Amino acid sequence: MDGIFPPCPRCKNGHMIPFSMGHDVFEVWKCTNCTHVVYKK
Repeated sequence: MDGIFPPCPRCKNGHMIPFSMGHDVFEVWKCTNCTHVVYKK
């Protein structure tokens, strides 16, 4: 999985994985290691 998804800006150990909510495929990104979440604007 390294190299495919961007690293987490908070913990630096996990990777940001995209999730779908509604019709937008990359609306929410969640870290695989910590609880950091990024919402697309």
